[in-house]
Amino acid sequence: MFIIFRDTKKLIMKYLYTILLSALLIGCTNSNQSVIKTDDDLSAKIKLQYENYAANNFSFSDQYSDSVVAKINNMVIDGKNDLMTGWKSHHEILYVNINIEDVYIHTNYLSNGNIWTNAWFTWKGKAQTTGQEYSNRGHFDYKWEDGKIVELLAYFDETSENNEIAAYTASLCLLYTSPSPRD
Repeated sequence: MFIIFRDTKKLIMKYLYTILLSALLIGCTNSNQSVIKTDDDLSAKIKLQYENYAANNFSFSDQYSDSVVAKINNMVIDGKNDLMTGWKSHHEILYVNINIEDVYIHTNYLSNGNIWTNAWFTWKGKAQTTGQEYSNRGHFDYKWEDGKIVELLAYFDETSENNEIAAYTASLCLLYTSPSPRD
């Protein structure tokens, strides 16, 4: 009788292991999974965009939808033209020697069909008005639809930019309120 019980116990354990293994294999075949890539075309486009931005080359603007919505910290910018105008002002008005360093980029291909590229980097530049050197960590998220960026989420410390805008504005006020040489 002891032998029968022992064989029954082995048989039950065998079936239990088979059921658990089957459940594990079936559970791991879920095709509803997201994928993260670092060596894909969209990640490469964002990396090239950073290189072009630093070189004051805005040919990358064609990657953006005309109606892109950019949420930069607590500010919303509607449309590609306004977004590019803001970025161009970095070179034209606010900074020189702009550089993007310490870049890490990956693209998320989500199971629901959404595609987002995430980027972390250090932005560096020298202020044109004050001459101060700045280094600022940033994180940007780009949502892609039909090969275009339709939404941008950007997070960084705005202190340096606000300081430089204030200094530039003050320099314009001094320029226009200075007494003329004839006075």
